Formats: sequence, structure tokens, C-alpha cells
Amino acid sequence: MSGAALGAAIVATALLLIPSASAAQTETPVDPGHADSEAVTLVYVDSAHRRCPSEDEFRAEVTRLTSKARFTKEAGARKIRIELETRAGEVRGRLITGDGKTQSSRVVRGRYCTEVSSALAIAVALTIDPEALSGSSEPPVETPSGEPPAKPDQKPETKPEPKPQQEKPKPAPKPLKLWWGLGAGLTLENAWAPQMKPGGHAFLLFGVGDRLRIALGGTRFPTREDDDLSFDAWFGHGTISVNLALVGSLRPYAALGYEAGAVNASGTGLSKKVEAQRPWQTLSAGLGLRLETEGFFLQLAGSLVVPISRQRYLVSDPNGVLQPVFEVPRFGLKQETSLGVFL
Repeated sequence: MSGAALGAAIVATALLLIPSASAAQTETPVDPGHADSEAVTLVYVDSAHRRCPSEDEFRAEVTRLTSKARFTKEAGARKIRIELETRAGEVRGRLITGDGKTQSSRVVRGRYCTEVSSALAIAVALTIDPEALSGSSEPPVETPSGEPPAKPDQKPETKPEPKPQQEKPKPAPKPLKLWWGLGAGLTLENAWAPQMKPGGHAFLLFGVGDRLRIALGGTRFPTREDDDLSFDAWFGHGTISVNLALVGSLRPYAALGYEAGAVNASGTGLSKKVEAQRPWQTLSAGLGLRLETEGFFLQLAGSLVVPISRQRYLVSDPNGVLQPVFEVPRFGLKQETSLGVFL
């Protein structure tokens, strides 16, 4: 039973039993030695088996609530019967007072026997003394709170008002740094002529921030000999590259390029020497790794070359029969190694 339910049971019990107490007081002779008390015969029956208080403990609780309770076994004393038992998992307490037609009873239920017993003890105390719970008229004794008395001259401490927090200024965005540099290196390419021999290249490098790089330059390949043919070439090229990551000074990058120029071919297969100049154009895409510092850079790159100009070279034997010697492939390879400085 909840505390609210027990409180309702206590009040109802008191209202029902107080009139019976008044009637009993008028009918029972009063002992001059106990003019301010009432003799009560208490019958206490406990079968709840839920750690219920004993009869002496119950009497002590009633006596604590009212000093007018005087328990006796005299024949003329009022009879009050207290029954405690367990039913369906709950404790049931019953208070029975009076005899015959004047008998009245009240039932209190709860989960714990101590709750039910306390409710019945309050009901018994109110039956004997309707003012049992009204409290004493004496002023309560002040107990020390444990706090030291405040000094009369001591002013309360005032905490300084917190200063408004100033927002930290956001750092201004860094302007994009522009890079200018010169570089040179070696190039290997096998698409414009047979064999794969090195040529030299030089270029101007322009950079924006840490990512974008643009290179413009030229490449010169010296003569390549193959049987009765010789080839040489010069190209102009442009490349756009983007640094994919910034790992310390290392910059892995991807690049797209375009080159255009001319291929010079000469042969002695006929009765006289024949020379020809063919245009050359290619697209390229590749990956590379660049090492950059504030002063210089070193880069290694490999590209797939897609020729736009397709040539076919023929030679003739002494009988005038033409035979193919070299044909530009659909795809080629290019490798570059460069070293440069930033201006």
C-alpha cells in the first residue's frame, strides 16, 4: 500500500473510532490515580509472518504517540483488538474496538507489515486521545545549524562581474602564392621514330598555390639511325598538372599534355638521298612525383602518348620494290626526368 493510501486509512479509522472512545470514557469508572489516562485491554493477534512488530513493540509505539494510553487487564477497561494476517501477498490489519452494538472495526492493507502496524498504532492512539497527533504547545528547541554566525560588520562578498569574452579574430585567408621556375631534363619517347633514345627538354614552370602547375617548353631529339633511315625531331609542348596530395615536400601529381612539332626523316634507299619533314602532334596523360622546396624542384613522370599524326615510312630495294620500315603506332610511351629552380 502506498503512503497516501495508509494516510487515508489512518484518518478514516480515527474518525470512526473517536465517538466510541467518548462513549467508553463516560461509562467506565476512572481511577483517581490515572485521571488523565484511559485503561485499555489490548488483544494483539499476529499471523502475518512478515516481520511484524511484537505486542510489546506495538504498545510502545502507541505510548510514544500518546501518554494517555494505559494498558491493563481490568474487567472494566476498554477492549481493543489488533489482528495482522497475510492474504494474497499483502498484509491485512484490522482494528476492532468495543463490544456488541458499540463494536466498530477498520481494515488497513499494505505491502509491509511495519507500515500496516504503524497505521494501526496511530489509529489506536487517536481512539484513546483525539489530540494525540496535534503536537506539543511548547516551542521547539532550536538546534544549531553548524554554520558560524555572521559578523555584523562583515560585508557580503561580491564577485566581480565576468568580463565579456572577446571573440578571437579569425585568421585572414592566406593569398595564393604564385610560383615561377625554370627546368630542364631528359625525355624518352618511342612513338615518333623506331627505338627509344633520349632527348633534351627545357621549360618554364608557372604555379598557383600548392596544387596547380603549368609548364611550357620545347624538346629536341637528336638523330636516330635505323638501317638506311635516320630520324630527328623537335617539339613544343605544354602540360597542366595538379598535385594530388601534399606529403611534406613530396607532391604526387596527375598531368595532361599536348605536343606539336616536326619529324625530319632521310634515307638512301633510292638512287639519290631523299629527305622529308613530317608534322607531329600528340596528346598525353600520365602520373608523376615531384619534390618541391622553396628553392628548387625535381620531378619524375611517365605518360601514355596518343599520336594524332600517323606516318608510315617506306624504303626500296635495288630493284625498286618498296617495303615498310616504320609506322607510327596508335599508342606510345614517354618518360621525363626534370630538375629546376624557382625564381
